[in-house]
Amino acid sequence: MKSLIVYFSWSNNTKNLVESINKFLNFDVVRIEKEIPYSEDYNQCAYVEAKEEVDKNIHPAIKKMNINVNEYDRILLFFPIWWYTIPMPVATFVEEYLVNYKGEVLLFANSYTNDPQYTENSLRDLKEINGSINFKNALFNKSVKEHLKYLS
Repeated sequence: MKSLIVYFSWSNNTKNLVESINKFLNFDVVRIEKEIPYSEDYNQCAYVEAKEEVDKNIHPAIKKMNINVNEYDRILLFFPIWWYTIPMPVATFVEEYLVNYKGEVLLFANSYTNDPQYTENSLRDLKEINGSINFKNALFNKSVKEHLKYLS
């Protein structure tokens, strides 16, 4: 099974997790990056920019990714929870890159809290964007070791 890791990370927590996991897996990896980056100031990013995107359902432009997702059987989608769901650049990725994707998309989320409702919200919101994609919740707030065990 050919797997691709796709991730979004603002603070690099998710990036560090992906890099630690992929030292052992050696999958192809691409990063979702907003065309106009978020502020580096946490309060501005979280309480103004990201909050507005979620409240108004704004799916911001993302940088072009040199990847053909249809070459992969599954996508491992990593992201932090923002405002109880996916960050909106993840929504843009789904809209632009997964239009006709027929494989499996496993969701790996992380958050400062352990409320499993956040993963349910993420799954619901992604299915609303494209209900034909085979999205599945995988792991939430787990260690590198737990990720490796799950993926092997």
